[in-house]
Amino acid sequence: AVGRAMIAYHRPRTLRDALAIRAAADVAVIAGGTDIYPAHASRRAWGDPPHRDLLDITALPGLRAVEEPAEGWRIGALVTWSALRAAPLPPLFDGLKAAAGEVGGVQVQNRGTLAGNLC
Repeated sequence: AVGRAMIAYHRPRTLRDALAIRAAADVAVIAGGTDIYPAHASRRAWGDPPHRDLLDITALPGLRAVEEPAEGWRIGALVTWSALRAAPLPPLFDGLKAAAGEVGGVQVQNRGTLAGNLC
């Protein structure tokens, strides 16, 4: 079978739309996308041309905040390493903030997300 030459790119603006896309298709969820090109190039180098479609969650509201609701701290899925370092977090998070400064270069820290790198 001949694979598709192009991948589909989805960038929904609501969580409902994102969940519908995720339920209907085998997609790779991306936010910062800092690993997409290196992974793509590596797979192609090993002769693996099929690629999953992309679900870009960067337009979803409410995922860029670092906040402290009543139940504890919440770090949104779109919080970048740079934003994490700049957030007014208590000393409990000093180790995480120090680690944020060690992830890639400044460009990766400005674009890459904590959640994406954990996944």
